[in-house]
Amino acid sequence: MTTPAAADYPADDVHLRVRLGEAVFDYRAHAIAAWHFINDWSRFHCEPIEIIDDTEQGMQGLDRLPCEILFLEP
Repeated sequence: MTTPAAADYPADDVHLRVRLGEAVFDYRAHAIAAWHFINDWSRFHCEPIEIIDDTEQGMQGLDRLPCEILFLEP
């Protein structure tokens, strides 16, 4: 069985902003991966995650969510 590519999922990318103490991390992620990441994060952290209303052009310079492929499945 092959690992599905992010392009196999019918979802748009979103801009995630993760705050960890004073540090702020901005990532681009598939909407499905973002949803699973937020659910997982919320179980162990109290720091907020924001979904930023951004355009495709505004997200161009953002790094992908690390290990994003792991969050595409529940």
